[in-house]
Amino acid sequence: NPPEAGSCQACDAPLGSEWACQACTLRNPPAAQICGACETARNNDNDNNNNSPRRLALRASSGDSSSNSNNNSNNDNSSNNHSNNNNSNNNNNNSNNNNDSYNNNNNSNNSSILLQPELGLVPRTSLVFLHGFCNTADAYRDSPAFTLFRCQGLRVVLPTAPVLRIVAHQGVRRNAWYNYLTDHDGQQEDDIDEASLATTRAMVTAIVDAEARELGSHGRVLLGGASQGCCAAFDAFARHPARLGGFVGFVGHPLRATPVSESRQRDVPCAFYNGGADQTMRLSWVRPAIQQLELAGWSKVRSEIAPGVDHGTSEELESQWMDEFLQRIFASL
Repeated sequence: NPPEAGSCQACDAPLGSEWACQACTLRNPPAAQICGACETARNNDNDNNNNSPRRLALRASSGDSSSNSNNNSNNDNSSNNHSNNNNSNNNNNNSNNNNDSYNNNNNSNNSSILLQPELGLVPRTSLVFLHGFCNTADAYRDSPAFTLFRCQGLRVVLPTAPVLRIVAHQGVRRNAWYNYLTDHDGQQEDDIDEASLATTRAMVTAIVDAEARELGSHGRVLLGGASQGCCAAFDAFARHPARLGGFVGFVGHPLRATPVSESRQRDVPCAFYNGGADQTMRLSWVRPAIQQLELAGWSKVRSEIAPGVDHGTSEELESQWMDEFLQRIFASL
């Protein structure tokens, strides 16, 4: 519940109407006398609290995640084409009034994590974001990538992938959005089991449709993901029969199995962020996969390459990518 500011708390730019920053679009509303989350009386010293929304917004904007002891890792380990960097991160499952469990009938074994907007704001848009291979939704429960725009009305849904026996890994059980039939060690796109991909697509589509009913429009629902989650999320995005609000993907690509030429999303904002030194999803074949979208008539695709970055990205970089994408989305709401 930050105090009323004379300038933006994230970037110090002047404020416009309704306390919206003229540069980064962050809303800077005046503080309530009671907490919007728990109704506790306002503490005049709360601006010195390192975990206050203001401090969190500032850290997200500057990329400083040093105060967060959980170093979330959501991407595949470069030493194994499909093994995640850190499958044990974020074991702190404490929830608060803004973090709820989200159940859907098509994923009854794995409830999603729901991150409500901060400051008691009414949701303006919703992002359904899929984690990487071998991970769970907990990888992004405390991610600073969502902090800045949750203060502007972003609602986030984080599903967890089902556990599959991975054929390419001799039947080892892993959280996965689809099954791998081959492991080419990053040299080329692997063959996948399309039946398992279809199961994920049905689950994600059900969540997207539920969010659209909640917000009143499919155009206010975004899809995104990291690594394998990026690939699976884009498949559900491209195939969805309704025009959605946008797509954001980290260190991933469109799958060969995903049809794109007749998609309803061809004029919807779509962003892919990849690492220039990624050895798991190499640019030699990832870049052409993304370029195929433009050849198929996708008019709002943005592809950015971070030089020297491998498949294991950082919270700081993912926050930068997410803020850049969401700034474009919120500017058009």
